[in-house]
Amino acid sequence: MILTGTLTEADHKSHHMVGFDVPPGLTRLTLRLSFTPRRNPGAFYDNMICLSLWGPNGPRGALHNNPATEFELEATRATPGLLPGAIEPGRWQVGLDIFRLLGPVTWRLEVETCTTALPPAPLPHPRRPRPRGPGWYRGDLHSHTAHSDGSWSVRDLVTWARSRELDFLALTDHNTVSGHAELHSLASDDLLTIGGMEMTTHHGHAVTHGAGWHEWRGPMEGLARGAMEKGAAFTIAHPMAPGDEDGCTGCRWEFADVMPGPARQVEIWNGGPWSDYNEDGLALYRSWLAQGHRLVATAGSDIHGQEGGLGPIGFNHVEAEALSKEAILAAVAAGRNYLSSGPRLILTSGAVAMGGTVAPGAPFHLHWQSGPQPLWLHLVDATGRRDSRPVAPDARGATDWTGAEGFVMAELRDAREVVHAVTNPIFVIR
Repeated sequence: MILTGTLTEADHKSHHMVGFDVPPGLTRLTLRLSFTPRRNPGAFYDNMICLSLWGPNGPRGALHNNPATEFELEATRATPGLLPGAIEPGRWQVGLDIFRLLGPVTWRLEVETCTTALPPAPLPHPRRPRPRGPGWYRGDLHSHTAHSDGSWSVRDLVTWARSRELDFLALTDHNTVSGHAELHSLASDDLLTIGGMEMTTHHGHAVTHGAGWHEWRGPMEGLARGAMEKGAAFTIAHPMAPGDEDGCTGCRWEFADVMPGPARQVEIWNGGPWSDYNEDGLALYRSWLAQGHRLVATAGSDIHGQEGGLGPIGFNHVEAEALSKEAILAAVAAGRNYLSSGPRLILTSGAVAMGGTVAPGAPFHLHWQSGPQPLWLHLVDATGRRDSRPVAPDARGATDWTGAEGFVMAELRDAREVVHAVTNPIFVIR
């Protein structure tokens, strides 16, 4: 079966659905998608058309920004990005997810079927790490593999996480959860695995954790509420990342109804070393705090393959009741988390931890352990920086402070203003 069509600039940032019928008795489905031209004359960027797939009984995966043109699925195996399972008879739908279209294109979808009995492939089995009790745990909440646009396998990602001595790792491929089964089969007593997904839309990205696949097309406020009603943690991802003008179509957060709307978590440290767009994201986050929103800050490596000079990465340092998915996500949601590429930085107010609330005039206590270079410690509230002091290399220290307005956060920066650690806020409520 061959289906064809044309798209124009008017279809930029839209979804085009293509349906076809599948008879009973099939054992394999093969799809081949192509479009031409890859780049229109005079255009600075390639066109970007991705594929998502639905069977009669629901979603079967997505292939976001994947260079492959042929995709297969059967009962026990599938192209990464797609979910294995029975080839149900009935109406199937292919979504042409048009992220960038800078001129007219012609597309072609070839659907090939197979009825031959196929040998089963072994399916991965999840492993449950032995429980670990209360403590500080370090991990990554945002990563990718070849199940979307990453260049490495799930096993490669897990090997990297162990090399970084992480306690937990979340896999958040774009619009698919097809890597979760293998991810959880590689869990161990020294590494907790958490399933997630990056809702990758035309106007912004959001990372979800803990509740499987989520619909990602449509008004964002409804999508966010729907994910949270299913029990997912919902985080606005890299809100001030480079956008369409820099070739990262849909990467910058542009949803006017979710600024921050129902969102309660914001990824302010994305990628490797602190960047200009992380600085802009931190400023946006603090502006929301100053407006009275109680929001949690998170970090995510957003890693897609071997580091290759990525540099210092900001990881989440979470004070949790246990090393379990439920405990880690609950602690992050509560704000008991500081973000750091190395230094230790913990903010409290009496028995109140980061993410908590205090009355005006409450004292704040800050404990730090710096890294190998001199840094500056800053205390920040809703009015801006209120206190700054130098921190020597490889030093430990503590300080007390009062007189905050709205909220208090602490940060460690170097002489170039690069952030090395930043706390979640404690909120001052009148």
